[in-house]
Amino acid sequence: MLLEQLLLHPIFSGSTVIAGHSGLSRVVETVNIMDAPDIIHFLKPGELLLTNGYFMKENPEALLDLILKMNQLKCSGLAVKTRRFALDIPQKIKDAANRIPFPIIEISSVEHSLGEILQRSTSVILDNKNDELQHSLTVHKQFASMIMKGNGIPEIVTALTQLLHSPVVLLSSKLQVTSHSHHFKLPKFLPLVSAVETVLSSQPSLQTAAHHCLLDPALHEYRHVAIYPIFTYRHEGYLITFQPKQAPSNQHDLTLEQASNVIGMEMSKLQAVKERSRRYKNEFFSDLIDGFIGSEQEALHRGKKYGLKQKGKYLLLAAKKDEQTNPRESQTTNAAALFDERLISERDVQYELIKRYFSLLGEVFVMFTKNDLFGMLLFIQESKWEEGTFLKHLSAMTSQLFEQSQLSISLGVGNPVTNVLDIGLSYNEAVKALQIGYQMKKTRFVQSYQSKDISYLFRMIPDDELKQFYEETFQCFSSIDETEQKELMRTLNMYYDTQCQLVETSKRLFVHRNTVIYRLDKCEKLMGIKLKDPTESLRLRIAFAIEPLLRIDPSR
Repeated sequence: MLLEQLLLHPIFSGSTVIAGHSGLSRVVETVNIMDAPDIIHFLKPGELLLTNGYFMKENPEALLDLILKMNQLKCSGLAVKTRRFALDIPQKIKDAANRIPFPIIEISSVEHSLGEILQRSTSVILDNKNDELQHSLTVHKQFASMIMKGNGIPEIVTALTQLLHSPVVLLSSKLQVTSHSHHFKLPKFLPLVSAVETVLSSQPSLQTAAHHCLLDPALHEYRHVAIYPIFTYRHEGYLITFQPKQAPSNQHDLTLEQASNVIGMEMSKLQAVKERSRRYKNEFFSDLIDGFIGSEQEALHRGKKYGLKQKGKYLLLAAKKDEQTNPRESQTTNAAALFDERLISERDVQYELIKRYFSLLGEVFVMFTKNDLFGMLLFIQESKWEEGTFLKHLSAMTSQLFEQSQLSISLGVGNPVTNVLDIGLSYNEAVKALQIGYQMKKTRFVQSYQSKDISYLFRMIPDDELKQFYEETFQCFSSIDETEQKELMRTLNMYYDTQCQLVETSKRLFVHRNTVIYRLDKCEKLMGIKLKDPTESLRLRIAFAIEPLLRIDPSR
């Protein structure tokens, strides 16, 4: 308990503070009695020393040496019965105690012996400690109960404000306000946030609780600041309260400690939910890109929560952290400098930074990870889309990300697609573009996929239009047996792939040349066309080219 609180107890009735009044806010952990000149070697921090001053009677300088050493040891104070042996404390010793400041208490008028004072003071301190533990348990139960009932962090902050009767603000590890008491709705309280942000930004991340006093006269009303760091598996931020004067008891800090612990547990729960949701998202996009989702209906059903729609236009980007090639880069502050590197993985830092900077572009997107790459699915708005401008913004973003957060990344950009099942094609194009940039020994680049073949044009046409074209082209085959239908279409496709060479077609199909001729004749009769007619040939080639994009079974 605080020394000034202990001196208010009846056991110290009649005592007088004769020096070091400013040090009465020191904490008393234990009480001891001096009965030897070398007592300093047996004292501990937070200890109040009782003495009759006998050994100092003939050597007052020993008292000065004692209080200086006790101050270095962070003892609580010195209580002396000067009248017992007519001890006179010189003024220069009092002046020294005032400068430190170190409390010297005159207890000659206290009617109890030193032994009784020791015994009763220890009892008072223990009772106070029990009260603090009970208070701590009660507060923890109150906050934990709120969480169990479904209340969140804002409700805890509100309850904490009511308990402490002081403004409360919760800052993230990036010093952004995430929650606050009702006080900060008023403009006059906003300078408090700015002041504490300045304090925190000027020093390393706090690992333990800290107390500061704001020197700005305009903030005098709430100048005493208590800062409690909040941790999960990483540093999450700070719980901060403001008061006009230092708290008179330890219960204020205990309440803050329990609140920060419960907020940390709630953040751990929210982080677990977030990580599980992110894992599901990564698995979905991985399945979609790798072709494990076979139907558009399944892709739309699973991707609905991520904004996928039947009629939409999408663009995929692949991002990767550049390897360090400049020795100086290894000495610069890494992106993880915004966090405690011991408590959070570098990859999580990169994910959050890329997501934050990309969101500044104003585009609608979903971010995911696949292997060692970061993927971004961009929802293109036709009325606002301009590819050249977008690429310039991407390039500016990579430069800003490196300059402000020392994270060097490169981006590969695929081609737009309109079918959700083609998202994998656009992503693979983005990965190829990224590989091309690295092959050219570039860093912090934005590389577009340049190869725009006929499939690129097909992807610009709505899926239902392509499907209708395909079905109308091969509608005549629907009247024959399924097995024969497969043989005829496979033969016809191979015939055009070999530039209409019968011998080469028969070799690739491992059938006789006459069999190929028979099948082609039957195709001409079913379709009522000449296969070598340029117009009909082009139509059939286009139909075969769009078949993989629609993922249509040729037997249908």
